[in-house]
Amino acid sequence: MTKEERCRKALECHATTLNCAQSVLCAFSDLLGWSDEQCAALGSGFGGGVRYGGLCGTVSASVMILGLLYPHTPENGMEGKRRATMMTKEFQRRFTAQFGRLDCRDLLALRDLQGTEMTEKLGVDAHCDKLIVSAVELLSDMLCELEKE
Repeated sequence: MTKEERCRKALECHATTLNCAQSVLCAFSDLLGWSDEQCAALGSGFGGGVRYGGLCGTVSASVMILGLLYPHTPENGMEGKRRATMMTKEFQRRFTAQFGRLDCRDLLALRDLQGTEMTEKLGVDAHCDKLIVSAVELLSDMLCELEKE
């Protein structure tokens, strides 16, 4: 699936009442080997910053996807833990570079949110849709880079 297809799928999921985290997770269901229903179930409590305005659901979902694809397990020990930490911090860095914050409450307070290139290409105007598409684009780019390593 292309980056644009993932972004479109995430938008479609959000339009069906799924929250931001669920929408991002579903956009990567093929890579996870999960159904959209399983992805939606996993992300169901993460909307609205875990329902208290905390970490944006798009960030939570992206970190979950990284963890599922590149897990820290007892078998890979401290090296796996270092890699998981690095990937989490790198995604947070990219998201913060784009939006300046990570918390849902703070992101919702922003006016004139500037999304990534894909938000412009797809003509995305809605606030949370910009966050969803941008997170999917940032994560897609990051996963491409990780595949090349």
